Amino acid sequence: MSRRLLDRCVAAAVFGAALLLYVSTVAPTAAFWDTGEFIASAHALQVNHPPGAPLYLLIGHLASLLVPPAHVALAVNLVSVGASALTVLLAHLIVVRLVRRWRSEEVQGWTEELPALGGGAVGALTFAATDSFWFNAVEAEVYALAAFLTALACWLALRWDAQVEESAFRGRGQWATLSAHRHLVLVALVFGLAIGVHLLSLLAFFFVGVVVYARAVERDAWSLQKRWSMRVVAAGVLGALFLLIYPGVVKGVPQLIDATGAPLLVLTGLAGAVGGVLYFTAQWNWARVHLVTLCVAAILVGYSSYALVPLRSATDPAIDIGNPETTEALVSYLNRAQYGSTPLLSGRTFNDETGRVSRRGESSLFPRRHSLDPQHWPVYEQYESDWAFFWDYQVGHMYGRYLLWNFAGKSSDTRNAPAWTGLSVLDASTQPVNQALRTPSEKESRNAYYLLPLLIGLFGAVYHFSRDERRALAVLALFLATGFGIVLYLNQTPMQPRPRDYSFVGNFFAVGLWVGIGAAGLLESLKTGLRSLRIQSPSVRAASGVALTVLLIAVPGQMLSENYADHDRSGRYAARDAAYNMLTSVAEDSILFTYGDNDTYPLWYLQNVEGVRRDVRVVNLSLLGTPWYAKQLKQPSLASAPVPMSLTDEQIERLRYRKWNPREVQIPVRKSALLSNQPALRKAITEQHPLETPMSWRLEGQSVRGTDHLLSPTNQVVYNILRTNAEQGWERPVYFSVTTPTSTHLNLEPYFQLEGFAHRVVPIRHDELQGRVVPGLTDAAFADVRLTNLDDPDVHYGDTARGMVGAHYRLWPARAARGLARQGHPERARRLLDRFTDGVPFTIIPADTSIRLQVAQAYRAAEAPERVEEIAQSTEPLVLDDLRTAAGRRQIARVLRQAGSIRSLYRSADAQKALARFDDALRPVLDELPVRLPDEVRTQFGLPDGGAAS
Repeated sequence: MSRRLLDRCVAAAVFGAALLLYVSTVAPTAAFWDTGEFIASAHALQVNHPPGAPLYLLIGHLASLLVPPAHVALAVNLVSVGASALTVLLAHLIVVRLVRRWRSEEVQGWTEELPALGGGAVGALTFAATDSFWFNAVEAEVYALAAFLTALACWLALRWDAQVEESAFRGRGQWATLSAHRHLVLVALVFGLAIGVHLLSLLAFFFVGVVVYARAVERDAWSLQKRWSMRVVAAGVLGALFLLIYPGVVKGVPQLIDATGAPLLVLTGLAGAVGGVLYFTAQWNWARVHLVTLCVAAILVGYSSYALVPLRSATDPAIDIGNPETTEALVSYLNRAQYGSTPLLSGRTFNDETGRVSRRGESSLFPRRHSLDPQHWPVYEQYESDWAFFWDYQVGHMYGRYLLWNFAGKSSDTRNAPAWTGLSVLDASTQPVNQALRTPSEKESRNAYYLLPLLIGLFGAVYHFSRDERRALAVLALFLATGFGIVLYLNQTPMQPRPRDYSFVGNFFAVGLWVGIGAAGLLESLKTGLRSLRIQSPSVRAASGVALTVLLIAVPGQMLSENYADHDRSGRYAARDAAYNMLTSVAEDSILFTYGDNDTYPLWYLQNVEGVRRDVRVVNLSLLGTPWYAKQLKQPSLASAPVPMSLTDEQIERLRYRKWNPREVQIPVRKSALLSNQPALRKAITEQHPLETPMSWRLEGQSVRGTDHLLSPTNQVVYNILRTNAEQGWERPVYFSVTTPTSTHLNLEPYFQLEGFAHRVVPIRHDELQGRVVPGLTDAAFADVRLTNLDDPDVHYGDTARGMVGAHYRLWPARAARGLARQGHPERARRLLDRFTDGVPFTIIPADTSIRLQVAQAYRAAEAPERVEEIAQSTEPLVLDDLRTAAGRRQIARVLRQAGSIRSLYRSADAQKALARFDDALRPVLDELPVRLPDEVRTQFGLPDGGAAS
C-alpha cells in the first residue's frame, strides 16, 4: 500500500469514527441554554445575542431549508456534528504532520508510518471523546464550528510551512512567488470568516504567527541568546498584529463608519485603498507587503458576513436582539454593550476594609474582584487579594478544573463538580457520594480516565520540545492563548450560572495534539528500543501494533466508554417539552413574562420554528430594561399583537433606576370588559374571592441598603404594561412564568392564580403563598403536558434538565393538587399527581428531600396513603445520609424536622411497620450525632435518656 493511500485510509477511518460517534449521540431537538435561540435565529435569519454569529446563522439557515419544520432543530444540530467530525480529522492530520517534521522521510513501510499515523489517531480520537468538545459537537452552538476554523487555520499554516520549505529546497526562493504563500491568504480568510462565528477562533493567530516566524525569520546559526531575544520581540509583534485584527478590524471598521456617518464612502475607501496597495506592491515587486495586504483583504472579505446583521435587523424580525440596524447600534452590538464592561488591566476592585466594590473607587492594577453585584462580595471576602482570587478561582476553579475534567476525569456533571481521576489516593479529598442515592443519570456522569490522557499529553509536550522546538512553541502559543489568555480576558465573576468549559475548547485541542504526539513518541521509543535489542522486524511490527491497540483502548477507548452514556442526547426532549408545557399553560393571546435563557430560548424555538402558540407574546424580563427591547414590544410579532404600553419611545430611552416610596397603587378593573375578554375567569370568582375593583396593592420596590427603595427600568415597564392593559379592559391575559424571580413580581403575589406552569395576574385577592388554585382552570392547564422519555432509564439527563424538570414537574403539580384536595376534589388531585409522579419518576429524575416531602404531603391531602408510604420510603435513605454528614446544629435541626415529617407521613398512611422500621434505622444514626439532642427530641424518636452523644 502506498503512503498516500495509507494516509487517506487512516484519515478516513478517524473521520468516520468521529462522525458516527456524533451522529449517534446528536440532540434531536433544541436543548437548554442558547441552542433554541440559535436554531430559531438560523431558521429565519434573525439577529441573535451579541456579538452575533452571522456566518454560523447562514450555514444553519441553509441546513434548515432542506427539512420540514419538525426536523429543523436536528438539521441545525447536524451542522455542529459535521464541523466537529472535520475538526477531529484536522487534529489527526496536524499530529501526523508535526510528527513527520522530525522523522526520516526516507524509510517507508507500515512500521515506519505507525508512530505518525497511530499518534494522530490516538490524539484525534482522544480529543473527539473529551467532555467539553463532545458536548458542543451534538447541539446547535457556535463552538463546534469555531473549533473547526481554529483547526483549519493551524493545518493551513503547517501546509504553508511545508510548501515554503519545499520551494526553498528546490531553489525557487522563499519569497519569490506569491503562489508559495496562498495558504497564508487562506488562513487570513479563515480568520475573517471566524469573526462571523466566534472570536475564540482568532486565537489560532498565535499558532500561525509562531509557525511563520520559525520559518521566515529564525535561523539555525543564531546563538541561543539571540534566538530567545528574537522570540520575545516576535511575541510582542504578534500581540500588536493580533490587536490589528481585534479590535482593530472587528470594531474599528464599524466605529469608522459610525464616526463618518457615510458607510458607503468608508467601504469604498477601504476597498480602494486595499486595491491600490495591491496594485502598486505587485508593480514594484514588494512581495511581503503585497502578501500582508492580500491577507488584510481576505480578512475583510470574511468579515463581510457581518453585513447580514444590519440588513436582517432592518426587516424587524421576531428575534432582533440589540436592534443593530444603524452603525451606532451595530458598534454597541459588537461591543456587547448590553452586558456591561469588564476591567482588564486597571479599574475598580473590591475593598477589603469596606467589604464592597465602589463604582467610584480608586483605580487598581489587575482588578480581578470587580463585580458591582452585592451577591458576589461575600465570595470576594474569602480571598486575600485580587491575585489570590485570580489564581484560586479564575485559573484554578474556572480553568484548571475544566482541563482536568477533560483529561483526568470528572466527578459529576454538576456546575461545581471537582475533577475525578478514579485513583483513590488522588480523589481522597473529593466529597464521597452515597451510590445508593444516585439516579442512573448521576452515576453515568462520574467519569474516570485514571490520568492517562493528561500524562500522555504532558509527555507529548516534553517530547515535542525535545524533537522540534519551533513547532512545539507554536502549539504552546495556542495552548497559552486559548487558556490563560481567555482567563485574563474574561475576568469572570463568581457564582456563574453554568460551567464555562466551552470557552476553552481551543485549549483542549492543543492538549489533544500533544496527546497524539505523546502517543507517537511512545510508539517511536518502543520501536527504537526493540531495534536496539536486535529484535527482528516482524516482532517489532507485532509489538508496535499491540502497543498502538493498547493506547487506543486505554485512552480514547476508556474516555469513550466512560463518556458515552452522559453525552448521548439522542433521547432528550426535556427543553422542547418544558417550552411546550409553558406555552400551553396560558390562555389565548397572552402576555407571558419569562426571565432566564432556559425558560425563554426554548419558547422562541417552538414559536419561530415549529409554529407552536405564536399568539402568546413572550416577554423576557432580563431584556426588558433595555430600550431597544421595550420598543420592539410595541410592534406585532409572529401572530401576536403589540404589547399594550403607554410609554413613548423617548420615555423608554430615558428610563433609569427610580427612587420609590413604598405605597399603595391601583389599576382599574371594569368587570364587564374583563369577563368579556377573559371569560374563563368566571370560574375563579366566588363569594370568598370576589373580583376586586379597582385592583389595589402595596408596591414596595427593590430594597437598597435596607432603607432606600428603587424601581428598576424593568419594574417600570412591567407596571406600565399592566396598567395599560387594564385600561384597555384587561384585553390580554398577563402571566408570569413560575421561573421568574420574586424581585420581578411587583408584589403581585396576592393576585397570582396558578395555571399550569404560569401565574395569571387576576384582580382577585387571596392569601395563598404560591398562587391561588382554581378547579377547572389550574388543573386544566396541566392536561396537555408532554413528558417525553422522562421515565426512560436509558436516557441521560444532565444537571440543568434534572434541576429544572426535577423541581418544576413536582412542586407546581403538588401545589395544585393540595389546592384541589382542599376544595373537595381529591380524585382530580390524585390523577394530576400520578401523571407527573409516574411520568417523571424519582428513580430517573432525582429530587431533594424537601421536594419529595411536598409531593408526599400532596398525596396525603389527596387521600392516597399507598403513594404516601411509597414516597416516604424512597426519601428515607436521603434523610439518613444527610444526618450522617450533617455539620452544625442548624443543619441537624433541619434534617431532624424532615425525619419528623417522614414519621408523620407514615402515621397518616397508617403504615406502622414502615414507621417502626424507619425508627429502628434512625436511632443508631441519632446516637452518633456530635451534639446532644433536647429531651423532647429524644422522646419523639424513642431514644432513652442520655441516648444522644454530648
